[in-house]
Amino acid sequence: MSKNPIKEKNSANYSLITLVLFWCGLIVMSSMYLTIPLFSSFSELFSVSGNEVALTSTVFCIFFAIGCLIYGPLSDQYGRKKIILIGMGILTIITPLVGLLNNIHWIIAFRGLEGLAAATFSPVALAYIAEIFPDTKKLTATGFLVTGFLMAGIIGQVISSFIVQYFSWNYIFLIMGLMYLITFGLIAIFLPYDNIQRPKNSVKESIKNIALLFKIRPLVLTLIVDVMLLMSMMCMYTALGYYLSGYPFYLSNQEILYIRAIGVVGILFAATSGILAKKFHFFNIIISGLLISSISIILIGLLSNIILITLFSVIFVAGIAIVAPSIIELIGQLGGKSKGAALSLHTVILFIGAGIGPILATYLLTTGINSLPYLVMGVALIIGAGISILIKKSLKK
Repeated sequence: MSKNPIKEKNSANYSLITLVLFWCGLIVMSSMYLTIPLFSSFSELFSVSGNEVALTSTVFCIFFAIGCLIYGPLSDQYGRKKIILIGMGILTIITPLVGLLNNIHWIIAFRGLEGLAAATFSPVALAYIAEIFPDTKKLTATGFLVTGFLMAGIIGQVISSFIVQYFSWNYIFLIMGLMYLITFGLIAIFLPYDNIQRPKNSVKESIKNIALLFKIRPLVLTLIVDVMLLMSMMCMYTALGYYLSGYPFYLSNQEILYIRAIGVVGILFAATSGILAKKFHFFNIIISGLLISSISIILIGLLSNIILITLFSVIFVAGIAIVAPSIIELIGQLGGKSKGAALSLHTVILFIGAGIGPILATYLLTTGINSLPYLVMGVALIIGAGISILIKKSLKK
């Protein structure tokens, strides 16, 4: 067995690595959400429909999902840090190029390339934690990484909204390119190389192993719940932008920005998931979190008081935040010896949901019923809680 590249006694090293991974998760995944606040602006600027503009987010997610299937196996052969660094370098080059484009179809195409590059981080980082960290620190590190992923759903929109208020939309991608360059440097300097012996499976064999996971019924049911997490979050925030800018609220872009930013408070609960899971068991955390989020998002669609809407948006996000790390723990356990493949599949499924969310929101809003996206997602999360109860009972048999 190869030695851990970090001395376990030096907890400061693990804390620093956890912080860098949190930052990477936040800044890399923020790219997925950058165009959500730009939907209406892009629609007017390029004279295209809302559904077509939503592709700037959805295509990113689709290519991200494809990349997750490839980069996990590649990192098995070439090392986690190497793959992450290559992806970050490509992302640093591609992202500023998006800001130089003036055609919506080219923007959509380059957003796909961005997604493909960004996919080098998420599944590989989860495997990196599993290999680098001792068992006593893995759940905490995963919690912080997931906090970064989820916080990106809000921070990405806040960054985009803030920049576009003072500059043109192009500057969003130019500034993000600079942020990725800084992130590349942090990874190169502070993340140790993972010099660990692993089985050298080919990419084809690894993808085949992922396909075999679909024969594990509890895992398939867990993935159905998994897809609902970012789908509901993306759907909620996409709909909220349209909802609050129209009757009866007529909020400005800056006011909507503040409400999105407050949602970060809810995301912070992801870091407590490990503590809660030890006390109440992760199944109870999953079921409770889904029910809390479902009730909250339904109330957002039914209420007309802006303070209550903001409050329940934070509670909704908090529910999703405590569920996400526990879902990862469950998927890892159900994956057994194929834990790495299962975690890659989790990343694919999670961000497929993120891609579906904006399109679903814009489609449901075309009905003219502003509360419909919230009600549909609320029902979906209740179904998710029901599925989680079934999984819990099936595993006890």
